[in-house]
Amino acid sequence: MRNDYARFVDAFDILEPFSGDVPKGFLVDFIGALTDGEFRTMWGIDPETIGGGHMQTALPDMTWGEGWFEAVGWLEAAKAAKDRYVMVTLGACYGAQAVGAYKMLQAINPMPAKLVAVEAEPTNYEWVVRHFQDNGIDPKDQWIIKAAIGADNEPILFPIGAPGSGAGNCISTNETLSRDIYASQLIAGGNTKDALRNLIQTGSTGLQKDLVPGYDFKAEIKFVSAVTLGDVLGPFDVVDYLESDIQQSEIIVFPPCMDILKRKVRRVHIGTHGKDVHAELLALFEADGWDIVFDVPPNTEHFTQWGNFNINDGILHAVNPTV
Repeated sequence: MRNDYARFVDAFDILEPFSGDVPKGFLVDFIGALTDGEFRTMWGIDPETIGGGHMQTALPDMTWGEGWFEAVGWLEAAKAAKDRYVMVTLGACYGAQAVGAYKMLQAINPMPAKLVAVEAEPTNYEWVVRHFQDNGIDPKDQWIIKAAIGADNEPILFPIGAPGSGAGNCISTNETLSRDIYASQLIAGGNTKDALRNLIQTGSTGLQKDLVPGYDFKAEIKFVSAVTLGDVLGPFDVVDYLESDIQQSEIIVFPPCMDILKRKVRRVHIGTHGKDVHAELLALFEADGWDIVFDVPPNTEHFTQWGNFNINDGILHAVNPTV
């Protein structure tokens, strides 16, 4: 049954929430995943004021909103895993979803795991490595891909900067209209020789973009390498859990790869951006026979007997009955 919240409200009761000492400068969550405060400074976290003592955490509840749905995904994917676990995160940022999924697996159904993190922003990429190490995961045993996820393998214009914000995507920066605007700006700047040299030598337009209105999240528009979802899934026979938060790029990434998803992936959890995007992806998964667990459109408010919550990114969570 879709959006059967009652089925999952008590699901976390099999866990003991983390309780213990936390290093100075680190946050910790209910499953014991440590997060360096540096990764969260853009959201108001001061590393000097966190950690350094005993912490008692609480189990997830529905008032967490998106965080609760993500934790349900970790839990259900870990419960269903057999023999070897493969988890893929698209738009990994600093790797929070991969580490959370891994910690959940080791807590309730320990087994060997392969984590695949796709992230284009260079500082985020380095943070994924650190985040894995901080949580006892050897990055050399995982697959961390420094690239954007796109519809094809052509280089993509992508915003580089504002690490940790999770706001970068290749929709607003790489579409034809955006490229035309960038070209016009470079020409109007009257320094096309330097601009051309910069593009050839560094792949950068030299242009700056504000990623989120009201926040000081500035990024430089640069060319980056791109991989497709098919490239990422290709090496694996089965992927237990695929998580995606790619800021509306999901609408160009998923539709061309529905066939390989149906063959290989057991469970998907997609953060959707825009109600039209959410509806289109939902229709594709329904048409392919996936069981829709959660269908919660973006920018909605919800009232339940277990607590109220707001959703910014939409939640599309589906299970493949054929894998």
